[in-house]
Amino acid sequence: MSGLVSPDGLVRLASIAREAGSAMMAYYGRGVAVETKADASPVTAADRAAHDIIAARLAAWTPEIPLVSEEGEIPPWEVRRDWPRFWLVDPLDGTKEFISGNGEFTVNIALIEAGVPVLGAILVPPTGRLYYAADGLGAWRQEASGATTRIQSRPPLPGHRLRVAESRSHPSARLEAYLETIPVAARVPVGSSLKFCLVAEGSADVYPRLGPTMEWDVAAGDCIFRNSGAGRPRVSPLSYNKSDLKNGDFVIGLLDAELDTASREGRVIWFTGLSGSGKTTIARRVVERLEATGIPVEYLDGDAIREIFPATGFSRAERDAHIRRVGYLASRLERHGVTVVASLVSPYRASRDFVRGLCRRFVEVFVATPLEVCEQRDIKGLYAKARRGEIAQFTGIDDPYEPPPAPEVTIDTTATEAATAAERVVEAWRRSTAA
Repeated sequence: MSGLVSPDGLVRLASIAREAGSAMMAYYGRGVAVETKADASPVTAADRAAHDIIAARLAAWTPEIPLVSEEGEIPPWEVRRDWPRFWLVDPLDGTKEFISGNGEFTVNIALIEAGVPVLGAILVPPTGRLYYAADGLGAWRQEASGATTRIQSRPPLPGHRLRVAESRSHPSARLEAYLETIPVAARVPVGSSLKFCLVAEGSADVYPRLGPTMEWDVAAGDCIFRNSGAGRPRVSPLSYNKSDLKNGDFVIGLLDAELDTASREGRVIWFTGLSGSGKTTIARRVVERLEATGIPVEYLDGDAIREIFPATGFSRAERDAHIRRVGYLASRLERHGVTVVASLVSPYRASRDFVRGLCRRFVEVFVATPLEVCEQRDIKGLYAKARRGEIAQFTGIDDPYEPPPAPEVTIDTTATEAATAAERVVEAWRRSTAA
């Protein structure tokens, strides 16, 4: 069986998933008829077309290995109970998302051995993105272009606020009650098995599912999650080939929570404010003062990072993603004892709150220089271009800036010199180190 759980096995499994996805997409967005199964769940011709392809290709590849598919005939427990291995398939996971047209549906294929998923693939047909993993070979993400990246996740540190992947189609009062018991930084709703993928690639920390699912709903995603660990496999609560193939409530991402080995010395000082407000000038002075005392410091400038990644756009979604990426980097440096000084316009409150939730010790510095003063300075000529319509979605002109409601430090550079402002920030940093 080693030939299955191998790089060649992954390539072949990926090919089967892609072929099933192509068959499914022939029905997408075309008003396909929807039937209701005995369990009240929806099914379409796309589900069945994907199943037929997967069943045929797996039978040709591994005729000796039985198949359990949501859209196939389910063998009774008396037949399955002694199986050493079997394929577990959901040909179209997220039929509700397929019908609604939101693009969050997947093809799920997994190989189960001794109750554990050892080979798995998840395809997102509308985008062509593929996630796949094998026992001992890690977890991977492949784009439609063919670009392939290894994905990794780390268990969350105790006490850190968590990014929660949750079902878009199955909200529940029980989930709301559970979320009251953990520190939440952000909630990310998404359909189908993509919630496992978000945790596996580090975009979310935890996926709680407090409601009924079947084994075929979770097996491929569970395989990808388990093999996404950095240095060791992740721990999953799920098991397979139960008599009824049903899962109880589960939470992915918390069973192997890391010991809190984070340094208590690291901090994140986050400067926010309009372009031209004076953020960069003050931030650089703060860096100089901290470096002079021997403190490990890293300066992250939003504009400089944009130059490194020139494809970063200025839509709300792109700005939000940019802020969150920089915030995640800052939080990792903080964990290793570095004081991070970050200077970004970061106009949206939700984005800044997300970053605060990632960090253990966060000092928000609002450089509250009025818009008219920033326009008068206009060192880069950006406001003038925005007024002439040459730059779209410019913060303060045709895109909003949402001031922080309770920053640790507020500075108006029309009334405060840079040196004095820097000292106020350093003092706030000192207070945070004493906390």
